[in-house]
Amino acid sequence: MGESVKLSYSLGSAKWSNSGGTLDKNTAVSVFFTAPDRAASVTITATGAGCTCTVTFTVIEPDAVVMERASSTVWHIKDIPSIGIRLHVYLRPDTVSFKSIEVSEGDCTSLVTGYFVGTRFDGMKHGSRGGGEWAQVSDTVAGMGSQLVQKDHARSGACNLGTPYTDGSFDWPIPWLYRVGDGEPNVFATVHQQFTIDEAGCMTLSKGGASGAAALNDPSSDY
Repeated sequence: MGESVKLSYSLGSAKWSNSGGTLDKNTAVSVFFTAPDRAASVTITATGAGCTCTVTFTVIEPDAVVMERASSTVWHIKDIPSIGIRLHVYLRPDTVSFKSIEVSEGDCTSLVTGYFVGTRFDGMKHGSRGGGEWAQVSDTVAGMGSQLVQKDHARSGACNLGTPYTDGSFDWPIPWLYRVGDGEPNVFATVHQQFTIDEAGCMTLSKGGASGAAALNDPSSDY
């Protein structure tokens, strides 16, 4: 998506046309085709020296976000229910590179159960980062997908809401958006950032397939 490809016509100058995306020239020996910012099947046609040739490109959108721990340690405050993890982020499918797009997290509202009902965590806004905090995608496509340049982090904050501790959960169903250049953002996935607490004050956190945990009396730590 948004990538440019150089195309050449072996018989000399040709008349070029395209069913989508953009071409930098209409008539030339070589042109640059830039893919559109949405999924599409785009056909490029070159006509010259009595021959017509075509090539078709399949333009693929990202369809998922997966994460893995970037550190073996977690963020935690001793004797306060709390948990945080730092993450590498990848875009899928892993069959193409998404280096020409940017991604961001959008707005959502928390969904809570048990211990968090009626607290400051109930109905908490995630807030959009799309107003300026767009993450860059690197050239790396290493098995898990196209890796973001920036790392993500997820943490509960200090959940010192008082005792007794009871089972409960907090979930942000975060929409993820992509854009090409200054183009219109498009939602392509929902990533759940969820943490839970149990009767012992122990907490777990998961996001994008990665997770971490901390017991109440674990030493304070950072990621």
